[in-house]
Parts: sequence; structure tokens; C-alpha cells
Amino acid sequence: MSTQVSVCNHRIYEVVIVFLIAVITGLITGVLLAMLGMSPISAVGAGAAALAGAFSLGMTAVAYIKKQDA
Repeated sequence: MSTQVSVCNHRIYEVVIVFLIAVITGLITGVLLAMLGMSPISAVGAGAAALAGAFSLGMTAVAYIKKQDA
């Protein structure tokens, strides 16, 4: 009796994990820059840029790793 094994591809978990890491990176960047004396608006902008960069790099890495599995 042979049954097919179903493979679950839960891409949403990968996206959520990368997003959470990017948010933490952005928050840490913003807080550190504010502590170092940068104006609050500039620190928020730098934190947002760090968030966007970390998310982009993280999703690129996930796509590359998934391509290697296939």
C-alpha cells in the first residue's frame, strides 16, 4: 500500500520570520542612533531604511536557499 506524502510549503512563515527580524533590526538601529545624538526624525528614517534593507536582504536569502532545495 503506497501513499503519497504531502509536502507543505508554508511560505508565510518564512515571510513572517524575516519581517520580525527586519523590524527588530530597524528598531535597534533607530534607538542606537537616537542614543548617539541623532535627531529623532533622522533616527526614525534610518531605522526605516534599515528595516527595508534587512527585509529585502532576508527575502533574497530565503529565495536563494529555497532555490537550492529544489
